[in-house]
Amino acid sequence: MSVIVFVLTLDEIDGISEIMPKVKKEWADRIIFVDGGSTDGTVEKAKELGFEVIHQKNKGEGNACRVGTDATESDFVMFFSPDGNDDPDDIPKLIQKTKEGHDVIHISRFGKNSVSEDANLLDRFGNNMFTFLVNTFFGGNYTDALNGFRIIRRKLWDELKTDAQYLNIEQQICIRLAKRKIPIFEIDGIEPKRIGGERKMRPLTTGAQLSYQIIKEFIFWKF
Repeated sequence: MSVIVFVLTLDEIDGISEIMPKVKKEWADRIIFVDGGSTDGTVEKAKELGFEVIHQKNKGEGNACRVGTDATESDFVMFFSPDGNDDPDDIPKLIQKTKEGHDVIHISRFGKNSVSEDANLLDRFGNNMFTFLVNTFFGGNYTDALNGFRIIRRKLWDELKTDAQYLNIEQQICIRLAKRKIPIFEIDGIEPKRIGGERKMRPLTTGAQLSYQIIKEFIFWKF
């Protein structure tokens, strides 16, 4: 069983300088950066630390996921953010669950035993609302439908045929898995505070993208 970890970056020099030395290369078969055009030294630092780098021509987290997966081969793919919000110690936990037979596993920031040190009241309200809508309209059973720290069997990833370009990629994956009645195994996790850099999520823009996506996915149930 082979695993590739994709590290998704855009101007995250502070985060990767602190986080990536904690990531052990033996955890996965390959660890590859997918960079969206950083100008702060992120790419140079990644190469200095000995990691492969793939460059995006377009923008957005959803696009980065597909750029990385389209350029590689493996049994499983994992998406990881080095901005400090994802705990690197959870990487081997996610991989271990695949060995136990699960096809999709993600970290939940809002499970019963989860702790988010980064989410404010607006973040919590928005996440709870969109997770509720995904569960209600599509039959999901999630506590966090908007977190992207996950591992998924590549064959299944390919079958989902995602087209979300930005941060709405996480919700689209959850929706399309729920449509197919494929469960996500959730691990309650701790979300530390962001380390430097600029937060990519814009509440109004992201909220509009998520709302439109729910309507579109409901109307066009098949994909």
